[in-house]
Amino acid sequence: MKDYSYLRGFNYTQGDAWTDTDFWGKYNHDIVDREMGYAQRLRLNSARVFLTYSVYREDPARFLANVKDFIQTAWKHGISTTPIIYHGFRFLSEDYEPVVRKENELTPLPRTILDRNCWALGEKYFDDLLAAIGDEPGLLFWDISNEPGCHDEWITWYDDEPEYYHTFRNKPDMETLRANQELVWEIVRHFCRYVKKKDPKHDIGIGNIFIFELEPSRTAELVDIIIFHDYSSTRGRMRRIYDMAKALGEKYGKPVINNETCCLCRANPYDMTLEMLEEYGFGWYLFELMIGSDGWNRVHGVVYPDGTVRDPSIVAALYGFYRKRGENPVRPDVNQENYVNDLVRRVNLLMTDTRRHNRRDHSKDAEEVLELCEYAANLLEGGELVSMAYPPTAKVARYRRQADPDVEELKDWLYDMVETLKKACRLI
Repeated sequence: MKDYSYLRGFNYTQGDAWTDTDFWGKYNHDIVDREMGYAQRLRLNSARVFLTYSVYREDPARFLANVKDFIQTAWKHGISTTPIIYHGFRFLSEDYEPVVRKENELTPLPRTILDRNCWALGEKYFDDLLAAIGDEPGLLFWDISNEPGCHDEWITWYDDEPEYYHTFRNKPDMETLRANQELVWEIVRHFCRYVKKKDPKHDIGIGNIFIFELEPSRTAELVDIIIFHDYSSTRGRMRRIYDMAKALGEKYGKPVINNETCCLCRANPYDMTLEMLEEYGFGWYLFELMIGSDGWNRVHGVVYPDGTVRDPSIVAALYGFYRKRGENPVRPDVNQENYVNDLVRRVNLLMTDTRRHNRRDHSKDAEEVLELCEYAANLLEGGELVSMAYPPTAKVARYRRQADPDVEELKDWLYDMVETLKKACRLI
């Protein structure tokens, strides 16, 4: 049993890529090098990447060279790589074309796992991967498949929708559903055995969508690492999942890793999750490093492509510092030295002085108002008295980039900020 508790990883898609296919299709060494530098600065040490069979099929040599370059570039920054080999088993449907299905009808797609002749495609694919990167020091372990328990094979299609849903509108036939799930697990078990036979020196795991899939899938005995994903919405729910994962790790004598976690729209914030992971001593992979171009950028990610961050509390949590949620937190008093009183006085003077009839030259009005807007914004942000989803200082910067900002609009905003400060500081 290896100790993977040291893992502080992240799922990764190149910052300017919309999908994993896009990432590998337009792989850019310089972008990867820069973004692995961000990860290194954050003290992260492992990357989980989704490999894409369709890109491999189009140009195997180029794809394999890019995967090798990624692993070497990440390792240069002290970051290991755990590749997801079979992302959806796409090799099973090389001639795939969308088909219309009746609601709740679970007919397999053409050339699926029912056709075992396709399995040879997946075996050849892994053989090529192993030849290309098997001896790379940055290769940590193989992730056999991402969330096979949520696979296309058993997701319902609808006549009026071009894409599939992850949930059913009506209750499906559970016997058929379970039978289709078992077909997926059958191929997962096959490739667990195949990968381990071909490469006995590297560990394997499966990126399970739920920890409770481990035993019903009959994969616990086949993997070296127990892997699960968790996006729990409360600490209580998280403890139930983590306790189950810990117990299964002890039962099978295998390390446990949560290699997908943290999602803002699932009430699963980074700081809460990282604190719990530290308590349980699990290795982990955030989802994900970059706030890039993909469809998840509003709810995942730590760093923008330019190196700035959306939420500094995530960075603090990565360094082991968490927000105080216990007894007796100290509330900030931004008026301790009467700076709010001073701001109120200055704003009142400015509002009077910038009236139309009190000045002949109003060319500097916007500059003067924005100076006090920044003053107010810094007090609000410093005292955490305002939402930081769109920081007031960012709004100040946006106004300053305008050639001719609306002064009356600025004054209204400044007034609102001052009112917030007065209420917080109990000023009449």
